[in-house]
Amino acid sequence: MIRRGIDVKLNVKPVFLGLEHQYYYEGPCRFAKGDALTPEYEQILAQELKDNFFETVEKNMPDAVNLLEPLYLPCHDDWRIPEAAFDAITKEKDEIDLFLMSGGIARSGILIELAQRTHKPIMQDPYTCCDLTAVTAVVRNLGLECYAPLTWEGVAMQLRVLRVRKALKLANVLLAVRFDSNASKSANDTFLSLQRATEVFGTNFRFLNLHELLDYMEPLPEGGNYTTPGRMNTPNITEEDIKEAEALADELLAGADDVHIDREQMVNSCKAYVEVKKLLDYHDCCGFTVPCPDTCSTRRMNEMKFTFCLTHSLLNEQGIPSACEYDVDGVLTMLILSTISNHAPFMGNTNPLVYENGTIRPMRRFNIKDMDGVEDLTNLYHASHSTPNRKFKGIDGENSHYGVRHFAYDQGFGAVMRYDFKKDAGENITIFRISPDCTKFFVGKGTIVAGGDYDLDNCNGYVVYRVADQEKFYQAQLYFGNHLPFVYGDYTKELELLGESLGLEVVSV
Repeated sequence: MIRRGIDVKLNVKPVFLGLEHQYYYEGPCRFAKGDALTPEYEQILAQELKDNFFETVEKNMPDAVNLLEPLYLPCHDDWRIPEAAFDAITKEKDEIDLFLMSGGIARSGILIELAQRTHKPIMQDPYTCCDLTAVTAVVRNLGLECYAPLTWEGVAMQLRVLRVRKALKLANVLLAVRFDSNASKSANDTFLSLQRATEVFGTNFRFLNLHELLDYMEPLPEGGNYTTPGRMNTPNITEEDIKEAEALADELLAGADDVHIDREQMVNSCKAYVEVKKLLDYHDCCGFTVPCPDTCSTRRMNEMKFTFCLTHSLLNEQGIPSACEYDVDGVLTMLILSTISNHAPFMGNTNPLVYENGTIRPMRRFNIKDMDGVEDLTNLYHASHSTPNRKFKGIDGENSHYGVRHFAYDQGFGAVMRYDFKKDAGENITIFRISPDCTKFFVGKGTIVAGGDYDLDNCNGYVVYRVADQEKFYQAQLYFGNHLPFVYGDYTKELELLGESLGLEVVSV
């Protein structure tokens, strides 16, 4: 089963701890007068406060949250912490991801001990007052998690962030391997250690021999695949799968504004997509990457007349991160971006456009004519790959306009999408990447100013965006690598909070 990050829900347990004094008396633990000092009044008040809290919780929960059954527990002025209280709160312990608590004076001990017992995150009601700082300080200094946003908007944001962390822990990523299971011949800036990535993020990796993957893209021959002779239960593409690929090819060709690829070649690339998605389901994975040049040099893609470019585009627009060049770092980066934003990401070779001598220094896959109308040529960045998609503005939204071309200049194979980034000038984007040693987050902001190479074949198609300070941006990038995935919108605060929750350094530029 493919369990996408955007399908993951954070299970939240709302708990209201009501304060009910048992007698009428005054002193330093009573802040009322008259009838408000009676047990009967406090019982009624506690019920009203409880109802208001639960209603407020339900009203302010983001879609990313699954609310568990709310719980009310009365607390009294005898300062007891009964075992029954923890039995009630932790009844659904295995399901609970976070306790959303409303407490206060005389109830703090329960929150602190709950954090110690369960090691699960605690989040406090923004209206709790002094305990927001007091309890949070204690729990955090115990090395445990406690969150105390000042507003319900802050609560919702933090919950969305913790849901991304959960999605990372639940994710399995399918890696097609030729030479090296950690890095490809063209993308050495991925994770230094996949084991380290699992330790930090909880993500697991599933490995598939590249040649077996390529064998799967044809119907199973008599006697089994070349790489696994005699094995007859392999997940090869079937005649039914090929029909699905043909229907998809027709749909993509019909929906494109511009078509510069033959149907036969389009079908070949669609077959690759159908088979990869079948394998993702087979291996219970929600992310994919394959080494491009390493595969290319086998000459088998030339023989089979396809590339994986279209596969990456179609998976990314469904919220299934798929990266070029065996960039495992890029897969997790895009998993985070798509889960936090519900927008499809874009990943490309990312370079500064250097302004010198009154113009932009020439660079491969960049045409200065595409900057006509852009007056300020400073602080610009360029990202290029042939893997755009139709869901930059929302995975659940309408398809954007697109074109389809081919990758191979001479033979015309390898379907690639084209997207006109020029139409999105002025759109804000969030740029992000994890450092290869899994200790830092790169979090950047940009604004699209131009695009180009829409009408070219091969690994072309680029976006140009402006950053606040190109030099600062570039110096930070030197610690993170080439590919800097991005999504539309501003999610910098969420990514900073995610880095904090994972204990990572955040480099914001």
